[in-house]
Amino acid sequence: MSNEKKPGLSAEPAGIEPEVSEPKVGGPKFTESFVRGFLSLLDSVVVRDALKLLGWIGSILIIAGLCWALTQPVRSRFLMRAVNRVLEQYGDPRRLNELSSGSRGSSMIGSWYTMILIKAWQQDTSGADYFSEGTKAFVFSFIAEGTFFPCAAVVDPTGRVQEFIPLNIHGKKILDRISPGILKLYIRRIEGF
Repeated sequence: MSNEKKPGLSAEPAGIEPEVSEPKVGGPKFTESFVRGFLSLLDSVVVRDALKLLGWIGSILIIAGLCWALTQPVRSRFLMRAVNRVLEQYGDPRRLNELSSGSRGSSMIGSWYTMILIKAWQQDTSGADYFSEGTKAFVFSFIAEGTFFPCAAVVDPTGRVQEFIPLNIHGKKILDRISPGILKLYIRRIEGF
């Protein structure tokens, strides 16, 4: 057996070497200089300091998010107590109570509570049904006339908003002057939850 090539078995013509084509994108000189410039930029003090600052800000945001999520039950109880004090000052027989464990208690714009009646009567002076079992309250910040004020929306068991209860004196004044279109907007949002 000989190691000689037979002339008819080669796919390439004898004596011609294959051409290697270079990429037309900018050539190796452009990519080489770009890579060197990018690596030197990453090695610079400014970029390292910027990455440290971004990492520091990111860690603060993660810690703040964890604190916000883990303290939600405590903040919900404080809000419930504050609203119950306001309802007591108004002479309202209704109070807020925590939702059952399977229900969603808070959202990004407010918190849900079960509304209970503390007095034994359940009818107003006209004899109409004043309070039904399963009524909920949604406590949120109402935005009107360029200001925020705390407000509670009373939602019946069918999911319809019955009334808005402003939780401060300023809110009582503003709620009387708000247009019905804005109230309908809030009603649709709350009923959509």
